[in-house]
Amino acid sequence: PALPFVFKGREVLVKQGVDILCQPSLRFLAIMGAGGIGKTSLALHIMNATSVKDKFAGRCYFIPCELFEDADSLIQGLIHVMKLTLHENQSKNEVLFDHLQAADDDLLIIFDNFETPWNHSGSKIGVKYLMEKIAQYNVVSLIVTMRGSGGPSDIPWIKLGGKSGISTLSPDAAKEAFKAFAGDNLQDMGSYESEIDLLMNQLEYVPLAIRLSAQHVKRVSMRVLMRMWKTHKTSILNEDGRELDRLTSVSFSIDLSIEVFRITGNTLKLLSAIAFLPDGVPMWSEHLGEVFTEKKEWDLEVSTLLDSSLIY
Repeated sequence: PALPFVFKGREVLVKQGVDILCQPSLRFLAIMGAGGIGKTSLALHIMNATSVKDKFAGRCYFIPCELFEDADSLIQGLIHVMKLTLHENQSKNEVLFDHLQAADDDLLIIFDNFETPWNHSGSKIGVKYLMEKIAQYNVVSLIVTMRGSGGPSDIPWIKLGGKSGISTLSPDAAKEAFKAFAGDNLQDMGSYESEIDLLMNQLEYVPLAIRLSAQHVKRVSMRVLMRMWKTHKTSILNEDGRELDRLTSVSFSIDLSIEVFRITGNTLKLLSAIAFLPDGVPMWSEHLGEVFTEKKEWDLEVSTLLDSSLIY
């Protein structure tokens, strides 16, 4: 993908990612977090930083993993983006690993949206072995972007942003991003500072939600947008005129996380309850059992939701 035109408030994270990749002893970078938080944008900006481009000198390969469900299709994708030739009597595995074995210079592979093959039914073991085998080659550095809180396999990932993964934007960066997305369509901007602040707060400074809300300002005033948000909430956070997917709909992105991490039963019930609580559950480990009468222990469900980054 092309670098996003609007990219605000992530300079520190980009620098951290670049520093990690440019150290000889650190080769594995995990960009974790919720859907719509901007993981792919971060990976692209890190990949396009001058020092990273100097180190890998055109040997950067971006793999959109939402297209692949298992190890075999991932290998096919790698062969395609690396422009490798499959000779007669050679398997795809041999072509890929012979190439990595013969490589003398550093190369970088970005596995974007890795939650798809990692969580696909019946494919995890094969994908795990593939990743670990690729990681054994000293010339290979890896970036993985993925919904959730923990990097895949037993590879010693350095997680960008700390234990909980990538955070939302700061209030100032969120406002800058909203104004940049709205562009010239937001007339008399100074008249709507308080409304923009309120909307960014209610969108919880999530980049995808900010971009999708700003599109409405191309047609209606900021005052009308606030009225739409008050009435319709997240149903307005869809990109008009396009088939809904993880990049064009907040609801689709949330549903995708629920599907990928198999959030069902009591876990889904807990998520639904937490969604009604603006401040979450303070000191949840002591007080969560008081929310429900029929069940007192919710530790397993909380762990599943934390792992999916649907809550934090």
